[in-house]
Amino acid sequence: MSKRQAPRYEQLADELRRAIRSGQFDTDATFPTENALCEHYGVSRFTVREALRCLQGDRLISRRRGSGTVVEPRSVRESARFQAYSSLDASRQYAADARMSLARDGEAVLPRSLAAFVDPQHTALHKSKWARLRGLRTQGGGDDRPLAAIEAYVRPDLAHLLARVDLASLALFRQLECHGDFTIGRVIQQIASVPASIAMAKALEIPRRTPCLRIVRVYHDSDGVPFEITNTHHPGEAFSYSMVIEPEQT
Repeated sequence: MSKRQAPRYEQLADELRRAIRSGQFDTDATFPTENALCEHYGVSRFTVREALRCLQGDRLISRRRGSGTVVEPRSVRESARFQAYSSLDASRQYAADARMSLARDGEAVLPRSLAAFVDPQHTALHKSKWARLRGLRTQGGGDDRPLAAIEAYVRPDLAHLLARVDLASLALFRQLECHGDFTIGRVIQQIASVPASIAMAKALEIPRRTPCLRIVRVYHDSDGVPFEITNTHHPGEAFSYSMVIEPEQT
């Protein structure tokens, strides 16, 4: 099966990411205009705007009405204790120096707290044993203190794909899509403040019942069937979360 080609705006965003990280654009210097990018890369204004939206969600650039686009300082764009989203694709970038260790942990029926996110019409999924993975996300750069404890479940019929994915990557859902015969549909996300359980406290090296930010994401395919569920706990005092919301165009 041939590899799915990413949309042009994603390809452009990747090219611009590499250029920014290689130092091609100076911090605080004016970034090329939309017109200049359209002409240089031979793409439409829509493609450029979507690519810039991804970069803004990654905290690589900031855009201000009337003052243009600038590259964010390295201290802003490489903080591993801050996560910003403007789109699904922005979730691939979680600080340049963050590290993740994820490993297979057998098979299991979905815990009740996660099964509640699966539509009752998919009754078979409630009873099936999903492939389970567990791991930690750390600061990187020699700092091994845990930033998050991760628990992920992959739909039974896709479990065989895990042999082909990079478990150190932060984009498991994209890899499953790439290797599987499906496309990503909607993603449901819930964020809540919860006390650390005994298991979470041990994994995160924090006292039991320490406030944590719990993020559950349920990834659905284009048919509306969940294929991956992640359950992530972050120590509350060491993590912040931001979302960029653009005004609708009229």
